Formats: sequence, structure tokens, C-alpha cells
Amino acid sequence: MRLIQTSGVSGSVAASRSAILKTIYYRGPIKRSDIAKQLALTMPTITTNINHMIASGLVKEENKLDSSANSLGRKARPVSIIAEARHFVGIEMRGFQRIISVQDFLGRTLYCKKDGTPHPSYEENLKLSCDLLYEALDACGFTLNDITGIGFCVPGVVNSAEGRLDTLPSYGWRDKAVRADVASMTGYSGPISVENNACARAYGLRLLQKDLLMDVHNFTYFFISRGIACPLFLDTGNVVGSVVGAGEVGHMIMQPDGLLCSCGNRGCLEAYSSDVAVITRCKEALQQGKAPLLQQFCPDGEPSMHDIIAAQSAGDEDVRKIAQEAVYRIGIAVANVVNFASSRIMFIDGVLFGVPENRELLLNVIHTNLCNALHSDTEFRFVEPNDYSGANGAAALAIHDSLAYGDF
Repeated sequence: MRLIQTSGVSGSVAASRSAILKTIYYRGPIKRSDIAKQLALTMPTITTNINHMIASGLVKEENKLDSSANSLGRKARPVSIIAEARHFVGIEMRGFQRIISVQDFLGRTLYCKKDGTPHPSYEENLKLSCDLLYEALDACGFTLNDITGIGFCVPGVVNSAEGRLDTLPSYGWRDKAVRADVASMTGYSGPISVENNACARAYGLRLLQKDLLMDVHNFTYFFISRGIACPLFLDTGNVVGSVVGAGEVGHMIMQPDGLLCSCGNRGCLEAYSSDVAVITRCKEALQQGKAPLLQQFCPDGEPSMHDIIAAQSAGDEDVRKIAQEAVYRIGIAVANVVNFASSRIMFIDGVLFGVPENRELLLNVIHTNLCNALHSDTEFRFVEPNDYSGANGAAALAIHDSLAYGDF
């Protein structure tokens, strides 16, 4: 559960203000009367709070009058968010790269940069991440005081309420006080939201796809990278909700007593279908003199996922077999998740699915194993992998949390 911080206003006022701002944010431009109907609040409450937000520079009245208004008095003007009113930073920190994004209040990217130098040390990764923050501020002409919130995401098991990374087995990172460490290293005194990187991507998608998801009350985000996760995003009532759990489906047991996973258990999905697992099997094929087309893409014997899907697309049968075995297990896992969570839409994000035949196989496996009597209307959408989606999602997380504070 995410923390909602307020100061200077009562809980009820903060809750009303937050709900009103969220409604404007996700449904604006919108009339005051429509906000009142949606939230079941009185017009005086709506007017008082919106006037406060206008005075604070958060929202504005649109110049265009509402043509549907029948009143003989003052015509209604819809209200909307001012994009330049607030600025947010998102950072994704992973052992092999660090990425930063600076966004305005509407989630539009003002600056982004990545550092792809691998470092196994948590402390070194944190230092380099904070260096990226200083560079971004300089590039944008901002100071720390110009930033309303920072979102920081990492893979692994994250305690978002406490801002801690509990464990990231693949790098041996355990019990890291991420929020406190970022605040200490940067001197930033504003809110710092910390989350799992798959969860952050779900927040980013909820923000950027708000028109698509306007009336969808739950969706899942199946993310395949070096690990595998599937958080559930749940909306509640008339307001945009939040991620429920990190969805560490990578540690779903697919084969009892199977391959050893980085978590120490055997038979986890991650051991068979993560990017690391696919790369490992392809390297083994290269060492055995197999996968001739992949050899052309990576003569050094160190394939990337992009090399692998390029070789599969070019017709390398050895690579195809490895990739599709991984996809088959992912399909079983996806069907299990949908059978359990009943999500209205599942978004699927993974480099493997840049190959059309992998998408086709996945959907076939899902529908073969899905309980269609219960979930026949679940929609599956593939997300184009993007190096910046984690950092953008972290910034969206910071925006999401700022909307919940209620004290503007």
C-alpha cells in the first residue's frame, strides 16, 4: 500500500482536493458540474477547491466555453491541468544500466539520458544514478527546488511504503534503504517514491494510455527482462488507484525440482524464460557449434536479446527453438495469472515479442490454457520495448503520488 502524505490541511479536505485534482488530471478538460456528479461532492466544495488550485497555478480554465451549457448565466468553462506547473524526475537503476527522465506535470518528457556501464555494486550504481540527476537538472536549467517529486525504481522485491529494496538476488543486493540513500546523496528534501521497475512501468502506462484505460478498472502488466514480473493495477471507485503487489511471477514454479533460479529455488519461470535464461541457452548453443546465423550477429559469442531476435527473424532454427520454448512457458504463466486475477487487459512487454511468430505462439498457448468460460473478454496488448519506459514510469509514479497528497 502506498503512503499518502498530507500537511497543513485536514484529512477530509485533502481527500476531496486529491479526488478533484485526479479527476481533472485524468478526465480534463472537464466542467465543474461534471466533477461534482462524478465525485458526489457539492458545487461549493468543487468551486472552493478549484479556485485554490487555480490560485496555486495547478489548473486553468479553458478559453473555450462549453457549448452544451443551457444556462442563461455565466457559461461554464472546463478546467484542465497546467503542464508547466510541476516537474518530476524518474530514475530506473539496474545493475547494467541507469536511466533518467525529466517530465512535466502531464508526463511529457523534457530530458532523458542513459548510462549503460555495468556495475555490480549497489553503492556505485546509486552514485552514478545521482550523477545523472545533477546532469539532468543542469540540462533543464532546474534546481532541486524546481522538482516536485522523484520516482526511483529498481528490479527486485521493493517495500514501497518504507522506500526500501528488500532483495535483488541476481546482484546480491539486500535491505537497501533506497529512499534515504537518494535523499542523503542528493540533498533532495521533497517526496521520493520508490517502487519495483515493473510496477513503475504500469504507472507509466496508466498515465500515457489514460484515454484507453478511462473505463478499465484493472489491468496487468507482464514484463519480461532479466527477471519477470506482473503487477496488477487496480482502480477504485471514481479515482485512479495503484499497483497491488509487485507480481513476482518470475518465481512461479513451472517445473518442480527443475533448473536452479537466482532466488535459490528450482523450476522458477525466470530460470526458463527470462532474458538471462534465453541468452544463456543461446550462448550454450554457440559453444556447441550450433546457431550459425546467431554467430554472424555476435562473432564474440556474447549475444544480446536483440541479436537473438534478429537471428530468429533471419531463420536460425536453433535460436527459434530456444526462443519458442521460453515463449511457451510464458504463455502458461500468463494464462495462470489471468485465471487468477481476471484482468480486463493484460499488457505484455518483452524483447522476445518483437518477432511476430513469438506473439502468435504466445496467444495460442494462452488461449489453449485460459479458462475462457470466465475470462473470454480479456484483451492482450503487446508493448513495444523501450529503454526509457522504466524511468518514464518512475516519473509517472512520482506524479501519481503527488496527486494523492492533497496539499497544494
